[in-house]
Amino acid sequence: MKQPVLKRKFIHEELKKIFDYRLTIVVAAMGYGKTTAVKGFLDEVKAEYIWFAVDNEEASPEHIWDLFTRQLAKTESDLGKRLNDLGFPVDAQQRDRVVGMIGDYLYSANIVLVIDDYHLAHAPELDRLLERIVRSEIGGLHIVISSRTRPELNIEELRLKGYGYLLPSKLFELSTREIKEYFQLFGQAISDDMSGQVGKISEGWITAVYLIAQRYCEIGRLEPGKSIEDLIETAIMSRYTAEETKILNSLCILDSFTPPQAIYITENPKSAGIIRKLSKDNSLIRYDERTDTYKLHHIFSGYLHQLLEEHFDGAALQKLYKRAGEWHIQNGDVLSGLAAFFKSGEFDLILVEFEKPGITKIVHRDPRFIVKLFEQIPSEVKYFHPIGYLNYANFYITNIDMKGGVELLARIEKYAMEDEALPPDLQRRISGEVEFFRSFMFFNDMEKMHQCHLRAYDLLDGNSIVASKDMIITYGSPHAIYLYYREKGKFRWVPEYLEREFRYYREVAGGSGTGFEELVWAEYYLETGDHAAAEHYARKAIYKAETMEQFAVIISADFTLARLYLALGKFAEAVELIDNLNAGVAEENSPVLNSAVDLCAGYIGAILNEPRLIAGWLKAGDIEQSRILYQGMGFNFIVHAKAVLQAGNYLKVEVLCEQMQKVFAKFNNIYGYLHTYIMDAAARYKLYGMEKAKKALEPALEIGRADGFVLPFAEYGLYILDILKVLQEKSGNDAYLDGLITEAARYTENVKLLACEKTTFEELTEREREVLRLVVEGQTNREIAAGLYIAEITVRKNITSIYRKLEVEGRAAAVKKTVEMKLT
Repeated sequence: MKQPVLKRKFIHEELKKIFDYRLTIVVAAMGYGKTTAVKGFLDEVKAEYIWFAVDNEEASPEHIWDLFTRQLAKTESDLGKRLNDLGFPVDAQQRDRVVGMIGDYLYSANIVLVIDDYHLAHAPELDRLLERIVRSEIGGLHIVISSRTRPELNIEELRLKGYGYLLPSKLFELSTREIKEYFQLFGQAISDDMSGQVGKISEGWITAVYLIAQRYCEIGRLEPGKSIEDLIETAIMSRYTAEETKILNSLCILDSFTPPQAIYITENPKSAGIIRKLSKDNSLIRYDERTDTYKLHHIFSGYLHQLLEEHFDGAALQKLYKRAGEWHIQNGDVLSGLAAFFKSGEFDLILVEFEKPGITKIVHRDPRFIVKLFEQIPSEVKYFHPIGYLNYANFYITNIDMKGGVELLARIEKYAMEDEALPPDLQRRISGEVEFFRSFMFFNDMEKMHQCHLRAYDLLDGNSIVASKDMIITYGSPHAIYLYYREKGKFRWVPEYLEREFRYYREVAGGSGTGFEELVWAEYYLETGDHAAAEHYARKAIYKAETMEQFAVIISADFTLARLYLALGKFAEAVELIDNLNAGVAEENSPVLNSAVDLCAGYIGAILNEPRLIAGWLKAGDIEQSRILYQGMGFNFIVHAKAVLQAGNYLKVEVLCEQMQKVFAKFNNIYGYLHTYIMDAAARYKLYGMEKAKKALEPALEIGRADGFVLPFAEYGLYILDILKVLQEKSGNDAYLDGLITEAARYTENVKLLACEKTTFEELTEREREVLRLVVEGQTNREIAAGLYIAEITVRKNITSIYRKLEVEGRAAAVKKTVEMKLT
């Protein structure tokens, strides 16, 4: 008999408050009907909602995020996929990006996000993310948390500020009157006294009352003293056949399952039909028709797990988990598949997955889980799959620890060379793969790195099966030559050397870095003042990079062009280019590339005195929030210091310059020193006067003379032009200083002219007005693109430009300002 639904008006009235708050928390012990009450209410009021359940005890926010976004993609495919690709936001920068995505997607909706069984999530990072989303006041989004215990959120503060509401657990306990009404729904009239007895037995627990009522219908009397397991056995399981019981036992290993999945796991073609029939008569088997998914109630699942251990031997259990792993892998859920393979003891299958191309892109979503997994795999299995183990070592180097990763490589190579059973060709390949990744030890000594690449090229016959084009050649730095310019007087040598030798890296790595040689030439010519050559090579770099989807190269080349436009006084073109870059890279959802674009925009914003172009983490100097890989991390300091300089905090700039010298000392980044010395001189001029400023600028001029730098000085012309002029007066005939002064003066005049010409906001183009009108109407990017017959990326670029011109962040703010100013 299917569980009748007891209408509980006071709970229904309380749940109406969901739409009055950003966050509603429903707390009650297991089996008290939280899930049923919330789902029943939302269905009854015909609310649009997204349902996510935390199915197991989980401390990894990355793993929870992966599961959540996969579930989300079943109903909101675009948003779910984009959030999944982005990965769990581990810092303020990424959290802001996630909030922006959700806000843009839901700003005109009225959607309820339900997170069920939140007590199973033991991730403080997830708590902080939810608080951030709640405080953002995303229009149209209401979050409901259902939990057995009070979540570790700042509930009281959220309540005081009017963001949150807490439903007390007492609400869910059935009263004796309700118990009596509940039995009547089963066609059973019981006395007040009997209702009281049921209340004492069940303690108001609706699941227990349901089972007691089921049993009472069969035997016509109460059975005091029975445990919940006894009630399940007598009221439910006693009615099932051996086949039905076996199917349920097999499926309890899954958090949830679809009919095809049930057939695959049980290897019984009748499973789907049987589960469908059982769910109609058992309310502990829940069915979600929106996703065609079944889920066992935790109480029922726990009971079935006990039976599973009693009736299935080790081999049968291993087979179940193995098939579960195979299903997950075949359906694109690799992380869940790896976890299932581990439970089945199929360590070989885990390593087989690591031998597949693209695995590192997947495992980046939950590094802690992968490390924990590999730590428990026997060494002999790892060495039996050396290519898979090498892929893990590659992942470890880039995500966990360089030194530890290199040690892993050495152990793998040593084992392979000593294993006489390995074919010579495989031994040679392993040595080649190890040699390639060993090159990272010598960053940024190009000659030593090249020797590794050359040996790898020879050993691998020019083609790695571990390295791939997805490797980020710039490490996220928007300035490529910055990484390798480490000796004064050898600035031109960097692109010359790369032009001769870089092809070995590119070929081994399957096209990673395509366009890189042209990029560094573009940067060289830009810095030394050859504008025509800089533009030529930057565009050539972009064309080449596009053929292999080398977005890191494209970002740096666009950054080169944006700086070139500024040098030519084409300020609007520079900002438009950055806007387009922002929109384009947003499609990739790469944390590293997103940080790189933030650096590009921040650099340009500091020059143009446009604080809104500078990301919050760069303004605040939260350098650790950056996802730039450690090799390129120093560039963050340059942009942050420029933002501080633009804000006029000269004392802080002076302190930052002291810190930056230590940062750039790690890899001897001469380009970083150049910016540091110039900014230090600018700050000292404002703080202490000309004499100290001149002395501070001397080391920058030494670097500049040695390598012909022009643009870095011009970009700071607003601050150092007077210093250069005084130095020129004392030096007499100095052609280099003359050139710097000419460029700095022209650059400074253009920037000052721009400041005078600024209006409240730039005029929107006709296309932007058209897009904005559709945004106000509530259309999504995809709908706008279809209606205007343009690409979705073009819509994103238009919207990014609209945000900039209206000086707003996000769709809701754009709509509000549009309505207020009557722009459409």
